[in-house]
Amino acid sequence: MSTEIIATRVNKTLTARRDQILLNIAAWKGGRPYIEQRLWRAPNESDLSWSGTSGSSGFNSAGRVQRAALVNDAGRVVSKITQYLFKQPAERTGIDEEWAADVTGSGISVLNFWIDVSERLTAGQWLWLQADRMPQPVDPETGMPRPRTLLEKQLDKDIVRWSVWPCYAVPDWSFAPDGKLRWLITEGVTIDDSDPSVKAEEKRVRTLWTKTATGVEISQYAIDKGKTANISLIQEPTVVPGMDEIPFVLVGTPSVDPWWFDDVESLQAQMLNLDSLQFENLVRTVFPQLVIGETMLASLEMKLVERVGATNGQRMMECVREVIRGLDSPMVESANEKGITRFIQPAHGDQQTLPGDIDRKRKFLFQMVGLSLFNNETRQIQTAESKQFDQLDTESTLKHRANILQDSENRLIALSKAIDPSFAGYNPMWPTSFDVLDAQAATTAISMLSNIPDLTISMRKLVLKLVLRLVKEMGVFDNVLFDAANEEIEALEDYSGEPDDVPDDDE
Repeated sequence: MSTEIIATRVNKTLTARRDQILLNIAAWKGGRPYIEQRLWRAPNESDLSWSGTSGSSGFNSAGRVQRAALVNDAGRVVSKITQYLFKQPAERTGIDEEWAADVTGSGISVLNFWIDVSERLTAGQWLWLQADRMPQPVDPETGMPRPRTLLEKQLDKDIVRWSVWPCYAVPDWSFAPDGKLRWLITEGVTIDDSDPSVKAEEKRVRTLWTKTATGVEISQYAIDKGKTANISLIQEPTVVPGMDEIPFVLVGTPSVDPWWFDDVESLQAQMLNLDSLQFENLVRTVFPQLVIGETMLASLEMKLVERVGATNGQRMMECVREVIRGLDSPMVESANEKGITRFIQPAHGDQQTLPGDIDRKRKFLFQMVGLSLFNNETRQIQTAESKQFDQLDTESTLKHRANILQDSENRLIALSKAIDPSFAGYNPMWPTSFDVLDAQAATTAISMLSNIPDLTISMRKLVLKLVLRLVKEMGVFDNVLFDAANEEIEALEDYSGEPDDVPDDDE
């Protein structure tokens, strides 16, 4: 494989999906970068409206790009899936607690590592996980790698570390018929800023991992930014002996087919633009739209022709008419209409069109991801069958994700043990049942049941347990108080004393 091919090749699946996946990730992260990527300029919108002005007099006018704000529904979808998926933590029997507190070498715990994996998978369709450790020391007498001693491992902090590679950071790969990687290319960026007197130099770095008969061969290439032809080998091909496979795990399925989060991103982009235009409408309501009669423009044109000549006057009028076509400029009407200079503005009812459409699209967005239980309006009119279907849909989505992550964690553990036989393997067990509670419906049910006269003790206990469950759903996780309350509920008994046993007032 030539160095030029290594520096430029990209898998056809990633090529087809890269742009949309980057938009999906930007939608998940939100903020100004997403707004700048997805805010659309309206037809005939003037530069003044779109980008604003920066005058020499010191007066600055922010354009619509700067005024736009984002309600990050895509980020909410990702966080809701995370909230329910990790509500009940996975059990990891036999895990090294010290290692579990920092699995990446940068202070990320095993729980936060898998939260990051799940969220990136939601937005990015697929990703790669790597298990790695420090290279083995070389025996000076034989020139061959040798195992580290226990003391060397402790001094060098030579332990297995895990890392996450987004799909766009692994530009190409190849699987053998047995399902194992033949080779894989990773890509990153390095910045050489070691010398403060020299401008920092940024380079792309691609690493080629190749499976050989004796182990895994690793070579590294630096590519000057913007100069693909300028490629340098910065690490000679080095074989890591004893490795049966390339230490990467694929999570998710690379495919040229659309990913469900594409629709979430698309709807969020539409709502972003509708909201921005709605804000502009409000501004234009405060500052009504000016209408100019066409005769006034004709009079202006005659004066320009008299002063600067026919050719220059017509050119200037062309510029004036071009400006008038902008969204933030006066409207022009012929004298056959009113022909009167005046201000117009939309009726209040007309201004509700865009907010109504935004709400409608937001409902569609959450229904698409099986989270319509969060929709307060439709929840009131849903049938029992549709509510049950919504909950099953959410449960199925979460269970499918948990199975994917559990399988990925098992494969990553196996790789870690292959890299370091002293790695403390463990058995992860992710939850398979997810208690998705409709908080509003539960509150209504509790209120109705509490008003039923002559509740039996068993029915009272059930109602109180439902209250406890709702309190826990609201985020109260004081286990001591929760257990104490549960014990008190179980200890409740009916008063069954005889009338004679009731003490007199005098007593």
